[in-house]
Amino acid sequence: MQKIFYALLKSSYFSYYIVLMGTCLSLFIAWQSALWIENSEKSRFTVASEQILFLAEKQLQSNVQLLCGAAAFMRASTHVSREEWKLFTQSQYLSKRFPSIQAAGFSPILKRSDVKSFEDSIKAEGFKDFAIFPPSQNAEAIVIAYLEPFDIINRKAMGFDMASESVRKATMDKAIHRGLPTLSSKIELVQGSTPEEKAGFVIYVPLYSTGEIPSSVEEKQKSVYGFVFAGIKAQTLFKNLLGQNYFKVDFEIFDGTELEMNSKLFDSNPTLQEARYEHVETIAMYGREWTFNFKSNEVLDIGFNRYIPYIQAFFGILFALIVGRWIHALQRTREEAYKIAAEQTKRLVRSEAEVRTIFQAMHEGIIVQNAQGVIVECNLAAQEIFGIPQEEMLGKTSAYPRWSAIREDGTAMPTDERPAPKALQTGSAQENVIMGIVREDNSITWVQANAQPIFSDDFSHVESVLVTLSDITEYRKSKLKLEEYIAIIDANVIISSTDLEGTITEVSEAFCTISGYTKEELLGKNHNIVRHADMPDSLYATLWEVLKHGETWRGEMKNRHKSGADYWVEATISPRYDDVGNVIGYMAIREDITDKKRIEELSITDRLTKLYNRLKLDELLSLHVSMAVRHETPFSTIMLDIDKFKSVNDTYGHQVGDTLLQEIAEVLKFNLRREDFVGRWGGEEFLILLPSTTLDGAVLLAEKLRMAIEGYAFTTVGNRTSSFGVASFKYGDDTKTIVGRADEALYRAKANGRNRVEAEMHTCELT
Repeated sequence: MQKIFYALLKSSYFSYYIVLMGTCLSLFIAWQSALWIENSEKSRFTVASEQILFLAEKQLQSNVQLLCGAAAFMRASTHVSREEWKLFTQSQYLSKRFPSIQAAGFSPILKRSDVKSFEDSIKAEGFKDFAIFPPSQNAEAIVIAYLEPFDIINRKAMGFDMASESVRKATMDKAIHRGLPTLSSKIELVQGSTPEEKAGFVIYVPLYSTGEIPSSVEEKQKSVYGFVFAGIKAQTLFKNLLGQNYFKVDFEIFDGTELEMNSKLFDSNPTLQEARYEHVETIAMYGREWTFNFKSNEVLDIGFNRYIPYIQAFFGILFALIVGRWIHALQRTREEAYKIAAEQTKRLVRSEAEVRTIFQAMHEGIIVQNAQGVIVECNLAAQEIFGIPQEEMLGKTSAYPRWSAIREDGTAMPTDERPAPKALQTGSAQENVIMGIVREDNSITWVQANAQPIFSDDFSHVESVLVTLSDITEYRKSKLKLEEYIAIIDANVIISSTDLEGTITEVSEAFCTISGYTKEELLGKNHNIVRHADMPDSLYATLWEVLKHGETWRGEMKNRHKSGADYWVEATISPRYDDVGNVIGYMAIREDITDKKRIEELSITDRLTKLYNRLKLDELLSLHVSMAVRHETPFSTIMLDIDKFKSVNDTYGHQVGDTLLQEIAEVLKFNLRREDFVGRWGGEEFLILLPSTTLDGAVLLAEKLRMAIEGYAFTTVGNRTSSFGVASFKYGDDTKTIVGRADEALYRAKANGRNRVEAEMHTCELT
């Protein structure tokens, strides 16, 4: 073999062969690496495309299942009223759970002879301007009768004959024949300002009088009596499809089998026009064919690794050139090589020079100490760490006075605790020792040190120790800075974490400060520890409903301090996930808004009595009148006036009159229910709002308040009386009429001798 090698060395072209072979090998390896990256991206692109298809089908399936549930609801009763349809859709939380549904409705199939009677029946429900449009000569009309949400835009569609429009008519015919939910082709929705926002489609579910889906087309045609349908906004349905997954892959959805602009339903990234990877797949979706065009420029987040093939090629060729140059040099000196002894050949093979070059070029500091602890070798990095040149380091021990070491806490580290002496003494490797090297100029270089003992051939004793030093000075600075930032956040940001059951697992110091509890008192407890009694159960029910759907809840909360005082926070609560995407708990970030709420409270509070002012009473009155109209629940009001209040001011002065008003306010608050509202209407008049209270109940409460005021010993003025007027909500009332009747009843109480309760005199119902 040696002869062959020397023979090759004699060839003047051998060095070029080496360069050529090295270059080819390097290019081949680089090509294989690039090919592997390309195949990995293609494989990931294919998997991502399949997952997107699955998610899209699931997203659409949830909306179809809602309509199937609505169809079952319609079939469960011989007649479903408009109000029952509205309550059903509200129970499904369309706006939250199905934001892509523009409207969901019911359309009966009418024969042309039944159109007039149908219009009259809808008008009888209170829709005086109802009419079926557009005019049509078709034998049947399929009319939008129920539609939710019944807002301004959707209201305009009520009465629309969907059989007059070709796309919808064709889809409904297809749905009847299939007996299954069916998608329409692309349509342009009314809502939306851009073509992308207007793109949508309609889902139809046929309703058969037979209950079950007939087996033949003829029976289906005969027994179908209407449709449950929903208009779907494609942009809203698919825009959050991917979430945090496959953010490197985008997709377009086309209605049909062709990639035409006028049939495009959705594009997750319109700016991506020319992609490196594209894949088109057509699938059947509830009676329609949709074509998905997947596209991406970079599937994997490879980053710097994308350049590895080029780096491999560069260093491979560079190495080949170095070796070729080295062989060329050997060829030039082959006459001298013949004279080198066998020992010199052995040393050449071992490439001691190259090993030393690598040794010196390493970024880690390397020191070799013999059995006596004397430094016999060190590289450039070690010299830089200690700030001492090689000629001074060699021959010294760890106890050399020009350097010293400190522990992480800043105290001096004795020589026998340092890694090298300890490894020599114990024969055990010392790993990941953090210490600071204090140089002669008092600067400190922090290192992570490892000391590996090197044993004799028979392992009887330690001959030397190899010490490696990694400079972690900048890392340590960054770590300390990060700890400083974390401490700032802990002290100033109100943060808490809980498990899935709501048990507190972590809290910031700011949370402890605002709540008055220590971390030990909070950890392991539920957030009920700071819950205020004023917060309704419905708020927490809504909060948990949002969190269980994987969404973020935001809102304001009134909490209770350990001392019993109250404070307000604006909270943002989000799910926490583990590395594989499973929800493991929740994190809440809060902002102290106590001052803001106090200012809001001042804006709605009467400064003298601390009750609601006239502005807030008007707002609450309007709200509860609207609720009484919508839910048909009882609602009453009480207006009261302090008898002969002017004589108090004239006799005792306005300051005593103000005190009397304040004491009256306390009597009222003490004797009212938690759900009632009381405020100062003006002067010495007070208005009380009583939700879910009939007229008889309001009269009983007014009598209780009258007796409480009559029996109270007021400061300075002694006993006083008040007169009361009571009114209850009637069909057709507004805020003025119900307050007007209470005021009229109060006037009669005054006229009939004061210190009495009078109920409204309302004997006729509005029609």
